[in-house]
Amino acid sequence: MNSSMMKLASLIGMNVPAIDLVSVDAIKNLPEGIDKIGKHAFVIERFDRLSDGSRVHIEDFAQVYGLYPEDKYGNGTFRNIAQVIAAEGNDADIIEYVRRLTFNMLIGNADMHMKNWSLIYPDRRHVSLAPAYDFVATVPYIPGDATNMKISRAKVFSAFSLDELSHLAVKAAIPKKMAIDAAKETVQLFREHWDAEAPNLPMSDEVRSAVETHMKTVPILEELS
Repeated sequence: MNSSMMKLASLIGMNVPAIDLVSVDAIKNLPEGIDKIGKHAFVIERFDRLSDGSRVHIEDFAQVYGLYPEDKYGNGTFRNIAQVIAAEGNDADIIEYVRRLTFNMLIGNADMHMKNWSLIYPDRRHVSLAPAYDFVATVPYIPGDATNMKISRAKVFSAFSLDELSHLAVKAAIPKKMAIDAAKETVQLFREHWDAEAPNLPMSDEVRSAVETHMKTVPILEELS
C-alpha cells in the first residue's frame, strides 16, 4: 500500500524520493522468517545523506513541537505544521504542504501524524519541507472518518472542504489563493492519475474500492473538480 500511494503521489508531482518494490530475497541480512510476512519489501532512497555519506539534518514535527513519540497524534494538528512551514519555508514548501494534505485526505490516510512530516536542512542552515516518506491509505484496513489529527477545526475526513482549508490558511498565515490553487491542481491531477493508474498499482480490488468509496466523502474532491 505504501508503494502504491507513494507512486501515485510521485505521478502527481509531489517531492517523493526514488522508491521500489523488491523481492525480500534480494535484501541481505534480513531477520529469519521475514518472508512469511510478505514476498516483497518497499524500499525508499535515503534523503538524509549527501553523496559523500555525510549526514543531512532532519527534524520531524514531533521534535519541532517537543512532543514525545507517543503524542504524535493527539498533541499536534495539521494547522500547527502549516504554521511552521509558512513561517520558515518558502512558497514552494507551502504549495507542497497543501498538495500533501489534500492528497492524504483523498486517499484516507489517518496515519499522517507529526512524525510523518519533517523539515530538512540541506546546507545545515536553511530549512525546507523534507521529501515525503510515508503515505498509506488506512481506510481499507481501519474504516472510519477520523483523521486522528485535527485539520484546522475538524478532525474528520468528511470536513475537509474549501471552507476548512481556507480557515487553516488564514490561521496559519498562508495566502488563501495559494492554498486553494494548490489544492485545486492536486484534486485535478489526483483524479486524472487515479483513473489512469489505479488499476495498475500493486493493491487489491478491495483496497482500490475502499479508497474510491472514501474519496467521494471528502467535499473538496467535488468542490474543486
